[in-house]
Amino acid sequence: MPSLDIVTGALLVGTWVNSLLYSVEASQVIRYFRSFPNDDWYLKALVISAFLLDTASAVGNYAAVYLYTITHAGDMLYLSNQNWTFPLLIFTTGLVAAEVQVFLVARYWRFSKNIFITLFFFLVIIVATGACFATGITVTRFPSYVDRSKARVFAATWVISQAVTDLLIAVALVWQFRRVKSSFKETQSMLNRLALQTIQTGSASAAVALAANISYLVNNESNVPLGIAYCLGRVYVLTMLSNLNVRALVNPSGTRSRSHGATSSATGGVPHDTRSKPTGSREDGIHVHRSAVVKIDADSEGHPMKSLRNGSDRSHRSESPIAFGRDAKHEFGGPF
Repeated sequence: MPSLDIVTGALLVGTWVNSLLYSVEASQVIRYFRSFPNDDWYLKALVISAFLLDTASAVGNYAAVYLYTITHAGDMLYLSNQNWTFPLLIFTTGLVAAEVQVFLVARYWRFSKNIFITLFFFLVIIVATGACFATGITVTRFPSYVDRSKARVFAATWVISQAVTDLLIAVALVWQFRRVKSSFKETQSMLNRLALQTIQTGSASAAVALAANISYLVNNESNVPLGIAYCLGRVYVLTMLSNLNVRALVNPSGTRSRSHGATSSATGGVPHDTRSKPTGSREDGIHVHRSAVVKIDADSEGHPMKSLRNGSDRSHRSESPIAFGRDAKHEFGGPF
């Protein structure tokens, strides 16, 4: 029987960190639904699903500590086995990770339209999820700490493939963000912010997963890996929520940028109407516009004349900045 410091102590410390992250997660969920009530139903369903799964995982974490330290305190036979909360942690964490990774891959697809890399990401996600369930089933069948080695291969495959997927998705998204260039300062600033945030969130989940895997390989009878893994689900959900809620930071008022008309002395004070009329597409929150510029001039007799120029005319093209309206659909948060 290992020392209680690495059996129940590691789980107790894990719940402390879990409580901190879960409180942040709950506040971010509330913020999301208050800030973006008009997001598509499937995006809201994804947030609710991930939050409920993560809540079940968090409750299981608290239950594990209570059962080991209160209900069965001093019961060496009970302490020598992994109770039902261990498979629950594995299954819920794997499902939450898969949901968040699918969300990020869908965002990458909207930017790149690269079918081969997207399919590769989905393949790795399936491998990681399958290894996760194999780990959970093995732990359920062999709950004793001395049998933990039976799940070593599945656990290593799960954690490593999951961490690699996180890093690859982060690199792919950063590459796409860096490829987009804009003459608008606020647009470029937003892209830089997204690139930095993607690196931070992707590396955070990968670092937690790798730390849990290394500690498991060092001592597979210790609960230190589980204490670290207690935080993994929260980190994944916070990754998704930070990507969704960043829209409120960019344009908290929900207004969109507009170009205003200017007065020209060459036409006798008749204003030029240079309002852009977008006819283009949208790439995950970035509005890619081809614009038609309407110009009103005066003829030789002083009567106004209107001329239309197609947005493909480079001399009259109007580039529109990113619109980050509070209630706009398919912005940076919209994955599909």
